[in-house]
Amino acid sequence: MRLVTPLIMLCMIMFHSCKGDDSNSGITQDSVSVDSTITLIFAGDMMSHMPMVKAAYNSNTKRHEYEHWFQFLKDTIATADLAIANLETPLGGEPYSGYPMFSAPDSFAEDLKKVGFDILVTANNHTVDKGRTGLERTLSILDTLKIAHTGSFRSQQERDSTTPLIQEIKGVKIAILSYTYGTNGISVPSPNVVNLIDQKQMEKDIAKARSLGAQIVIPVIHWGVEYQTYEHPSQVKTAEFLASKGVDAIIGMHPHVVQPNKYIKTTMDSIPVAYSLGNVVANMRDRYKDGGIMIHMTIKKVNGKPRIVGFNDIPFWVWKGSNKAVKEIHGFYIVPESKKYILPAYEAKKAQLFYDDTRTILNK
Repeated sequence: MRLVTPLIMLCMIMFHSCKGDDSNSGITQDSVSVDSTITLIFAGDMMSHMPMVKAAYNSNTKRHEYEHWFQFLKDTIATADLAIANLETPLGGEPYSGYPMFSAPDSFAEDLKKVGFDILVTANNHTVDKGRTGLERTLSILDTLKIAHTGSFRSQQERDSTTPLIQEIKGVKIAILSYTYGTNGISVPSPNVVNLIDQKQMEKDIAKARSLGAQIVIPVIHWGVEYQTYEHPSQVKTAEFLASKGVDAIIGMHPHVVQPNKYIKTTMDSIPVAYSLGNVVANMRDRYKDGGIMIHMTIKKVNGKPRIVGFNDIPFWVWKGSNKAVKEIHGFYIVPESKKYILPAYEAKKAQLFYDDTRTILNK
């Protein structure tokens, strides 16, 4: 993992602190490194149901606007070194559509970039909702916006040349991989490619990432059973396989509800797995479906090697409504537990139920 226990971290902090106080410690300016802490944010499913498309439209600007929906989490997202989410809708152009065949406005991606998302994974069951045109248009829009992406590709040649997606942060190479269980029974149009959960291919991708110098490898997996608040055996099997091949963490999407975060022990390490982050924004209002979690991951160099030393969850509830606390009239506001005071009383009860349910699920 490369997970470091709190006790070890405390010892490390005390050790460095003591050495810093000792003028005879032998530490020189050259040996004191700049803070190498790296923070990553992982967010779940970015949906685009038609009530959301309608709520986002601003008749004054003639534009669909989403940035204000993220106002209570924007600082957390924007200050991360790398923020990753699942774009679960093609940017297929007009006419826009919601479930079951999505097509979101381009401004959805534009505003995700504004709030701080750096990478959008695109391998999910809705990737080919709008066929080849929708898949390729989505990638072109993301390229124009300079948002990194992985999971779907225009061709096999493009996949071969761009997989794995590697980002270098503070001298550390981090590889992000993206796979899905399927595409809702719709055949992927030739010559397009969508990464499927295939053990042989995933093993090759992990090996290639390491050969290219990736020090941290994190697959983002679209898997599991929708609306089930616990991991399915097929998820566990896939996670154990990935852990055996040396990944550093596993992030799950798709069920539209939160599932537990757990650890898989290997011969050398303990690999964190978030089985499902739930929704980020969606028009789902039933219990368990009306919110999600973000994973706040911390990476530090330990004995010269990058390791994951923090894997924490940030629960949030999606507030569909308006209030004096927010300037905009209407929207799908993402409200973390720390900001629940902005909610009117009758909404705060719903939010608290979600927070309580989420803690119960995560503590299983």
